[in-house]
Amino acid sequence: MIFDEIMHRNDSYFILKDFAAYVEAQEKMEKLYLDRRNFARTQIINIANSGFFTSDRTIEQYVQDIWHLKKLKI
Repeated sequence: MIFDEIMHRNDSYFILKDFAAYVEAQEKMEKLYLDRRNFARTQIINIANSGFFTSDRTIEQYVQDIWHLKKLKI
């Protein structure tokens, strides 16, 4: 079904247009993953820079408006 859509129905989502870039990114990720130390470093940096998620805001709002909980200071 997916093959038919891509190959015979005009590839309206341009899946094949980005395929070479996808393969290149996968190869780069594989190389990075095999370097365990550098991979761990990049993952820690990624997590540290991820910022505030919308779910964090939602939970914070539930704490205040619905559950009426007080934050624990650790």
